[in-house]
Amino acid sequence: MWSQEVLALSRRWLLMTLRERLNLLFSVLQPAVWLVFFAGGMGGAVDARVVGTDDYIAFAVPGVIAFTVVGNGVTAAMPLLFDKETGYLDKLLSMPIRRSSLIVSRFVFQVGLNSAQVLVILLVALALGVRPAAGPFGVLAILVATGLLTLALTAAAMTLACAVPSHGTFFAVTGFVSLPLLFMSNAFVPLSAMPGWMEGVARVNPLTYAIEAIRVLVLRGWGGGVVGSSLGVLALASALLLAIGAWQFTRQTSHRTT
Repeated sequence: MWSQEVLALSRRWLLMTLRERLNLLFSVLQPAVWLVFFAGGMGGAVDARVVGTDDYIAFAVPGVIAFTVVGNGVTAAMPLLFDKETGYLDKLLSMPIRRSSLIVSRFVFQVGLNSAQVLVILLVALALGVRPAAGPFGVLAILVATGLLTLALTAAAMTLACAVPSHGTFFAVTGFVSLPLLFMSNAFVPLSAMPGWMEGVARVNPLTYAIEAIRVLVLRGWGGGVVGSSLGVLALASALLLAIGAWQFTRQTSHRTT
């Protein structure tokens, strides 16, 4: 069954991650460290009138979440890329499994990993006095927003992994793109504080809508239609990137052993 294929492959990704225990530990703790040191250190240097709240840690929580999701998202395709380079992908494709299960299993694993990290960030934020204004259901909505963003970024990363000739090129492109993607958003400053050209770029950046939804849920509650509209934009962006990624993966693997 297709679902069993997805679960088996997801288990493979999980076991690969668990073998790298130190890497796993740091990947979970790093966002919490960012929140404590970056947001805590910047709090006194930021004008509350600019960010719209006296609590810069609360304002920065969505940015730290976005930072984490972007970091994981742009590297989400690395295992498949290494499988392609070592020839193991050909072995997987020669097995009686559907190609779609390879991709979906990676999405399932990546969403689960990011959700765990987001919960760690929210727990650290809670310890620092930041409680999401939208309550427990708001936490679920935050996980939905980060899940959609994870799908979009993972699909984009897989599209790139299928297109580039080597992992060196992949790292070069993702390293060049990831930081501008983050800073051309409202992660750490509101759109109103940006120069006009930067605000224009930020408004077409899907990351901005994920951050906006999370920030409203943390600071104001459900915020009228802001959360719904932001999630809608994220869903459309995810669907588009998933379609492109599926097409690229099918095109690149069609000549391989089936």
